[in-house]
Amino acid sequence: MPRPSMPETLARPQLAASAAKDSTKAPAKALIASILLALFLSAIDSTAVGALLPTIAHGFGYESLYPWLISGFLLASVLAVPFAGLAADRWGSRAAMTVALGWFAASSLAVALVTDMPSLIAARAAQGVGAGGVTALSYVLIGQAFGNAGRAKMQGLLSSVWGLAAVAGPLLGTAVQVTVGWRWLFAANVPLAAVAVAMILKYGPSSRSQAPGKGPDRVALTTFAAALTAFLLLLVGPTLHLRAWSYGVLAAILVAAVMAHVRRLRTPGRTGMVPADFAVRPAQRNAGLVTIGAAVTLYASVTLLPLALTSSGSASSGTAGLLVAPGALGWVVGSALTARLLQQRPARTIAIAIGGAFLLALGAGILTGFPGTSVAATAVAELLIGVGTGLVTSTALVHVQNAAPAHLMGAHTSTVTLLRNLGAAIGVNLLATVQTTAARNIGGLHAEADAYRIAFAVLTALAVLTILAAGRLRQASTRD
Repeated sequence: MPRPSMPETLARPQLAASAAKDSTKAPAKALIASILLALFLSAIDSTAVGALLPTIAHGFGYESLYPWLISGFLLASVLAVPFAGLAADRWGSRAAMTVALGWFAASSLAVALVTDMPSLIAARAAQGVGAGGVTALSYVLIGQAFGNAGRAKMQGLLSSVWGLAAVAGPLLGTAVQVTVGWRWLFAANVPLAAVAVAMILKYGPSSRSQAPGKGPDRVALTTFAAALTAFLLLLVGPTLHLRAWSYGVLAAILVAAVMAHVRRLRTPGRTGMVPADFAVRPAQRNAGLVTIGAAVTLYASVTLLPLALTSSGSASSGTAGLLVAPGALGWVVGSALTARLLQQRPARTIAIAIGGAFLLALGAGILTGFPGTSVAATAVAELLIGVGTGLVTSTALVHVQNAAPAHLMGAHTSTVTLLRNLGAAIGVNLLATVQTTAARNIGGLHAEADAYRIAFAVLTALAVLTILAAGRLRQASTRD
């Protein structure tokens, strides 16, 4: 038998190494695909609902409660994040993700089966818990599965899922509604989540964090949730027709919860949902304010506009739902534009933030012409608001990271996301309260249209305040 030549001998270990490398690529790709699928499911359910609101609100009644379909989901997802991190530390990220996806699938099925608005709101809040856990654990799994070189690339890939969901969500929601009905959008989460669970159980890392137990203090988290819930209930009190004494009780709960939260955080070693720097340092405080202002403008507009158009007869439910898409698309465009501008002129963060806030005010101002504003004009307004949101939130994040201490970079970055979701919840509930209260007090044949016009005027005023906050970012950066 002839001996193999020298090139053939050398080639064998190379072929073996290549085969081993290919064998490790397949599980890695499967894990990435499962994480992207899980994250997309949680993201799409938060972006598609805006397009479905007209149909859901008119179909179930209790139209004054519709803001909670969005804000309840967002708040529950925010509060679930730290608990998901603790679960990953204690039981492993693979097990925690399995539970989160199971919860998300079960609550999605509940959303698809409910028959009344209160039950739908409760199911959406439960779904938000699962979505928050899935989102947080997606980043944890990526962090554990990849080294420093691949981690940054994978995190960028995860971020692109949100952009895809922002654009596809309204379009998919509208398409499902006009073909098979909106319930199937949520029912489809069950088999898709099962696929993601199977892949994660097979390929996901089971290792635990090296620092178990880290995360916000549970008492601080509870008091934060109590204060936030009481505040939102005070905002929407008029739409819920609360009794007079209820306002006093809610105000007392709000004050007591805030005081307890502050006292708890003053204890050494305790951490909360929001770092103290966002209250005491102008750089973080003003960046947080512009983040909240942008979220208020975007989410309030994409929630109110479809309802306003359908109630006035200016557009059908399908067309009104599609008008949410320009806002989502604009957000993606604004974020990409910010990245490009900051690469070329990194010192122009303040100017970009001010320009973005101006677009927010301009877009909201166009909506104040309702119901005389054409459908095309409202689409342009939503696009301006979306681009402005992308400019403002991206530059605010950079501003926060530049001002954050190195050892608190993660906490300060995650706080920007929390404040964005908080602003979304406040905007949706506040403007819904303004609209319903105005409609009830104005009276007359055109009361509802006038009420929407007033709500958009209030939204414009809030966007103008965001311009002022963006202008103070320069002062904040020079003081710190």
